[in-house]
Amino acid sequence: MFEAIEKVYLMTDLDGTLLTGKKTVSETDRKSIDRFRSKGGKFAFATGRTLQSAMDYIEELKIDQPVIMYNGACIYDPASQKILYTHSLPETAYDYTLEIFREFPDVGAEILTPEGTYIIKLNSYEEKHTEYCSKPVFCTIDDVSKGNWLKVLFTMSPEDIDRLTKYAEKRNFENVSFIRSDSIFYEMLPLGVSKGSALNECRKLFYPEEITFVAAGDYNNDLELVKNADFGAAPANAQPCVKEQADYVMTSTNDEGAIAELISVIESKIK
Repeated sequence: MFEAIEKVYLMTDLDGTLLTGKKTVSETDRKSIDRFRSKGGKFAFATGRTLQSAMDYIEELKIDQPVIMYNGACIYDPASQKILYTHSLPETAYDYTLEIFREFPDVGAEILTPEGTYIIKLNSYEEKHTEYCSKPVFCTIDDVSKGNWLKVLFTMSPEDIDRLTKYAEKRNFENVSFIRSDSIFYEMLPLGVSKGSALNECRKLFYPEEITFVAAGDYNNDLELVKNADFGAAPANAQPCVKEQADYVMTSTNDEGAIAELISVIESKIK
């Protein structure tokens, strides 16, 4: 599997995996990533973030490989500065969102498109989350053009998100899927779309030759990414369900250089 470092593509989640609790890349991880790339390794990330909010990390880390965003609904190529793949929600997502608003009046929500983030319903959790959004637009759901919604993010307390999760599972909305990406986040995505499905698209579109994909993630929305990689890993702070699917569980958390540890493991496996 690990024949040469030039044939290794390391793709990591951002929040909770590469990024510290302060949303920064630690010096330990940065030095390891630089070393890994200097030897020929390929490095990128897979995130639920928008292109706009991920761009700072693309520039900071000088990413030159395809990046997965919107939890798998988009692939962006920093080298050409072009979006190469998108998978949008069906237009029925509009009706589903309104139904959720009726059933859960206190929910916060935002619609994410290639153009940006649209805050369509505000609560205290959503207001806090806007601090990490890049130039969000505050508007109504009817102000957002249908047809290019990549995902809808719902925010509430963990207990209320539990109730929303049960409601969506029982309701069985058609042609969409839902994933929990944090204790206070629940996301509506196109059916079949995940970070894992986008990883498989990367294989087909960019690397049809033999490449070993290594992936790391910490939360439920990273589960398919870890499962679909050739070698999946989870930081020490990962959710139990992710650790169960991982080939390797780091002893380090995201605040302790988990990605640096993973890179050392990769290097030790090269023949």
